[in-house]
This record gives sequence, C-alpha cells and structure tokens, in this order.
Amino acid sequence: MILLERKMPNKLSFANALVRRLNNKHEHFDYYVKLANRLQAGYKGELFVDRLLVELTIPEKHFFIFNYECINEFGFPHQIDTLLLSPEFLLIIEIKNISGRVDYEEDKHQLTRTLENTIESFTNPFAQIRRHGQYFFRLLKRLKIPLPIEYAIVSSNPSTIIGKIPKHPPFFHASGLQFYLNKLEAKYKPVVTNEQLVELANYLNSNLKRSEAKNNIELCHIKKGVLCEICNYEFQMHYKAGTWCCPKCGVRNKKAILQALDDYRLLVNNYITNQEFREFFGIGSMHVASKLLARLGLTSEGEKRGRRYLIPEDIVNKEPF
Repeated sequence: MILLERKMPNKLSFANALVRRLNNKHEHFDYYVKLANRLQAGYKGELFVDRLLVELTIPEKHFFIFNYECINEFGFPHQIDTLLLSPEFLLIIEIKNISGRVDYEEDKHQLTRTLENTIESFTNPFAQIRRHGQYFFRLLKRLKIPLPIEYAIVSSNPSTIIGKIPKHPPFFHASGLQFYLNKLEAKYKPVVTNEQLVELANYLNSNLKRSEAKNNIELCHIKKGVLCEICNYEFQMHYKAGTWCCPKCGVRNKKAILQALDDYRLLVNNYITNQEFREFFGIGSMHVASKLLARLGLTSEGEKRGRRYLIPEDIVNKEPF
C-alpha cells in the first residue's frame, strides 16, 4: 500500500521556475539550469524505482512512503527517498541516478564517479542513510516499536558500473530489489502487529514536514507576465478575448496562466492581491483582473482592497476556464 505518493520535489519546481524566469544572461542562470537537470535526473530515477517497488511480491502487510521529509528532535531536516514499513522490518532506501563507474573510499568517506576519464566526487550516500537510520532508531525506541532497521542504496541507472563499494549498507541495481527483499523476509519474523504498523505509519504521516526552497534572486531580475512556452519563455503573452496570446508566434493558450501563477507562488509569494496580479501579469483593468481571479476559483481572505488570493500547490493541474 502506498501511504505517501511521490511528488516533484520543491527544489526541482523552484529551479525550473527560475530557468523559465531568469534571463539567460543572468549570472546565476547556468547554475540553475545545471541544478534543474541534476534534480530532474534524480526525480526520474526515483519514479523508475517506485514502479519497480509497487510490482514486487511482498507477502506481509506493508506501507510505502515516498519522498518522506521530517524534522528531527534537534531541529534538523531529513529527506528520505523511500521508506518501506513491514511487520518484520523498516527499510530505508536511498536512490542514486549516476552514470559511469562509482567507487567508495571508506578511509576518506568519499564517493566518486568516473566518466570518460573524468573523476567527480558526490555526496556520501552511506553517511546519509546511516544518519537516517540513527533518527529512526531513536524514534522507534521512543515509540516502543521494536522494528529492526535495514538499509539499501539503489542505483536507478542500469548503465551504472558499481565498482569498489562496502558490503554494508548494500549498494545494488534496482533490478536486485526483489532478491534483497526476499533475503530480508527470510531473515526476520513479524515483530509488530498490523495495528502497531498502522500506528507508526500514521505517526510518520502526521510528522511530514516539506522543506521549502528560498528565493535569493531579486524580483527585478525575474521576468514578469504569462510567458510563451513555444517561444522558450522569451516573450510575454497578452490577454485577449478570454485567452492568452503570444505576439511572436501567435499561439493561443488558456492554460498558460496556471504555470505563470505557479511560478509566482514559487518565486514571490503564495498569496497575491488584485494589484499584484495586475502588475505581474500586465492586466490594466482592475475589473478584468477581478474577473480572472474569480474564474480561477482561488480561495480568498480579507475584504475589498485588503483581499488576497491563495495560490494552491496544485494550481498547474487545474482545468483552464
């Protein structure tokens, strides 16, 4: 059973918004392009492993929690790719989408990737996953739930060559997940009841805390308006006869406002007033702006000039009006 679906990480949504909204001459543009590409590759790899996991044969009642984020008792965040809760064990999975050959130097605590005679250093996944394990050890002890904790670092990229790597925690290709779970099933017997497992799942769900990306780019450097996707977000579209039109290519798109509102939410504020809406999207008339905001069906608070509208996280999935 999937308790928590995987969603696009906030950092990736934020990076994509900046790639759309920053001028390609901006000093940080290349950085955010590389960041968006790296995060997109990681997200794609996680979705690939998710599909494999849900098709596996797992005999006992279990829960999958994808992309779990929380704050520990010391006030520091944990971001865990995948958790598998079963009556026998708790499995923490770290997913890596790295091409080339990967090796780990234990004495230096360093993961390296060799690709076309170039060696790069990556974040240490062994330290990451052990840190998560220490958190869950303390948590389960406090909750008096005697689940053993297991680990796996999974490569989502079938072209990865796994070189010199420690035996524990295990580092293997996603195709080995069923074999690894079979080993764990043979190793352990159920130690908690289904009721205790549900209690733990509900506790984790109630303590979910998503991290938020912070924008350090000044608003004056961010392109305003509804931008044309066909023209690679270079041109601002105009609102005419109930739709958005690009002055360059002539495309008409009613849904373009939704992506633009999401960019505003990510880069400026998740609330917007009528005046801010007009200034950012180039609407001259207060009446037209009010009509547009009403048709978008946004939740509002306040009265008259103090009214502001909440832009929801799923705004891009709304149907165009």
